[in-house]
Amino acid sequence: MFLRQFEYLIALEKEGHFGRAAERCHVSQPSLSSALQQLEAELDVPIILRHQRYQGFTPEGERVVSWAKRLLADKKSMIEELAIMRSNLNGRLRIGAMPTSSPILPKINQLFSSLYPSVEVDIQFLGSDKLINELRNFELDVCITYLEGSSLKKLNTMALYEEQLSLMIPESMLPADQTSISWAQAAKLRLGLLSPNMGERGVMDEAFQNVGQSPSPSLECNSIFQLAFHVMQGDIATIVPNGFSKTNDAFPGTREISLTDPVLSKPVGLIWEKVVPPLPMAQAMADLLLESREEIFSALEKSDKPKSVKRKKVA
Repeated sequence: MFLRQFEYLIALEKEGHFGRAAERCHVSQPSLSSALQQLEAELDVPIILRHQRYQGFTPEGERVVSWAKRLLADKKSMIEELAIMRSNLNGRLRIGAMPTSSPILPKINQLFSSLYPSVEVDIQFLGSDKLINELRNFELDVCITYLEGSSLKKLNTMALYEEQLSLMIPESMLPADQTSISWAQAAKLRLGLLSPNMGERGVMDEAFQNVGQSPSPSLECNSIFQLAFHVMQGDIATIVPNGFSKTNDAFPGTREISLTDPVLSKPVGLIWEKVVPPLPMAQAMADLLLESREEIFSALEKSDKPKSVKRKKVA
């Protein structure tokens, strides 16, 4: 039994096709199929449902896939831990994030890369449910998301800041002297919003519902930057984290106004798996943020810096 066989198995789960799984693993399809058949023989259970082509996994196969992910995560952690012992952490840090955390990520990445220049950073923007699922499946090392919900109970958490929301509008959409707008009034504008599967969208929908509104957005997408670029065209407004458009000059012709009645504030933080020994990449990021939160968020002072939250280190 070899770890490579488990890599083939996970590739098959992701691709749902023997040929594409083989391409993903840079082997021939017969080699991949033979290795998986050998794995079935060694474990003495059927893993894959076959009828001329791949049709999914047996119940036993689903368990083997789950164990395969855990074993490969342990292999990754072992390599990273040995690299730390050599004072040379390397590999890939996989960050899952909600779109509204975009403004803080460049500074976090800059600090992390300065400490660990041999580490490649991969950032994925995902919906809240998928963030948790991929973290638990060891497909992500850490996530930045809202610190709310029962799904976080068995995870390590570290509070980073309180997120407040603003309305980003074309400069000509509302009177120049208007600096705030209620959620009820915002619902009557032509809106572009994040997709329903994104965690932030749930917060927005709840705020609208609490004031008796249920707007139908003209545009939905999972990229906060794409929404901002549409605002630049002058025909829609969108909801962004406070100070988003002021972090740089990328969105000329737009401005932000406060969303009030109510003013929402949601805790945002880092989450990672609670395992022993700790996953090296996750621990390295947690240690960095514990030491550097003030430096990270002071970089946003000119853009209505979110309120930083101090909290003791999570074991």
